[in-house]
Amino acid sequence: MLLAQTKAESLRIIRSPFFMLFSILMPLAFYFLFASLNGADKSIASTTYGSYSLMSMTAFSLIGTAVSQFGIRLAYERRDGWVRLLRLTPLTPAVWIGSKLIAHMGIHLLTIIVIFSAAQLTYSFDLTLAQWVSCGLWLWLGSLPFLALGSILGTMKNADAAIAIGNMLHMGLAILGGLWMPLRTLPHWMQSIGEWLPSYRFAHGAWNMLAGSAPVLLDWLILVVSGILFMVLSGYILNRREAM
Repeated sequence: MLLAQTKAESLRIIRSPFFMLFSILMPLAFYFLFASLNGADKSIASTTYGSYSLMSMTAFSLIGTAVSQFGIRLAYERRDGWVRLLRLTPLTPAVWIGSKLIAHMGIHLLTIIVIFSAAQLTYSFDLTLAQWVSCGLWLWLGSLPFLALGSILGTMKNADAAIAIGNMLHMGLAILGGLWMPLRTLPHWMQSIGEWLPSYRFAHGAWNMLAGSAPVLLDWLILVVSGILFMVLSGYILNRREAM
């Protein structure tokens, strides 16, 4: 059941025009726009702007997929009665949620490979295989807390409101997290907020790897703690709703 449901969920995501547009095409368009405007060979944070922005836009893509394809989709499945229908089948909630997580992690890995490959074919970065692999793995595993954030959106009763909130979260995390422009270029008060956001720490770990160092302890701490908090909050909301 887990394998079959994972396959079905993966196919649903890939066939979604919203996934192709917002998770692949839009981040790539922004990436090539920013790289051409700022200069892909420009030095920034002990690396080039092309590779620096690549990690930013890949993080932007993964956060968007976690929020929209996972979180908002969950809200619509609850609204449309899909969750109630599943309770009449042998499919357990653990298998259903597990298949979604596995499918989305697989899609996230595919997204990383596609965006990395497109950037490398265009700019031919002078990065080692270890840097490509370590940055890819960091972004892949670091996307888990944002799936947990998406699960909170999935608990919302108003699915249409989930879209608005999800889009605001996505853009807010991207801008304040320094994914669209380096955090140091933002006003000081925005920098003070941004450096504590999981989106900034998500990209910061990859930026550090490009510069030849490892993610700092605060990167790990904020991502792990935020992921746990999002999961606990999501579970609490669901339990309260079922108890009412």
